Amino acid sequence: MQDPSYPSKAAHRLPRVGNLGYIIALLVMVPLVVLYLDGSIRAFILSVQAQRGMTVATLVSLLGYGLLNGGVAAVLLSVGLFAGRPREAEAGWLGLLAVIIGGLSVNGLKLLFCRSRPLAEEAGKFFAVFPCMGKGYALASFPSGHAVTSFALAYVLSRAYPKASVIFYALATLVAFSRVYLASHFLSDIVAGAAFGLFAGWIVCRLAAFPLEDARS
Repeated sequence: MQDPSYPSKAAHRLPRVGNLGYIIALLVMVPLVVLYLDGSIRAFILSVQAQRGMTVATLVSLLGYGLLNGGVAAVLLSVGLFAGRPREAEAGWLGLLAVIIGGLSVNGLKLLFCRSRPLAEEAGKFFAVFPCMGKGYALASFPSGHAVTSFALAYVLSRAYPKASVIFYALATLVAFSRVYLASHFLSDIVAGAAFGLFAGWIVCRLAAFPLEDARS
């Protein structure tokens, strides 16, 4: 018997191409944010940082670690498989795949752009050293890995549980901004990270839906 909580046929539609437009819009914003907002927001954040805020931001930031995001997806996958709940199994599998793809991609992009972090020497500079493989944390600012994996998982979970989409995206946004407050990233880093994460979720859901579409044709 089919799990009554599993989405109907309509819910299996391919992710709308229009969603890709929002992702492209975020990427288009990145150069503008780099030029006009990164420096001033960095200065503002450094002027208002407080110990209590740093503690809260550090705790929120923990929610964005790729291993934790992948673990959440893996738990959902396990629950779906063992409890016979197709929606949870599919959401867990696609979420895990999106986090993995997003995580691997962001590491490659960090090595490509070699951007100095806000507290590093030559803060904000792209291609500070090139190639920067093995140069460490200080040159891994762009894009934000926390933002990538958080938004990748949020996208998939929002498709599986659309009524809770506001919660998923709110959590991902809080994680991303916690990285700015901690001066681990510039604003443009998290904007780009959100775009790449959403794209990872979008492409995974898009490709996974092809067999379902074919089966109904």
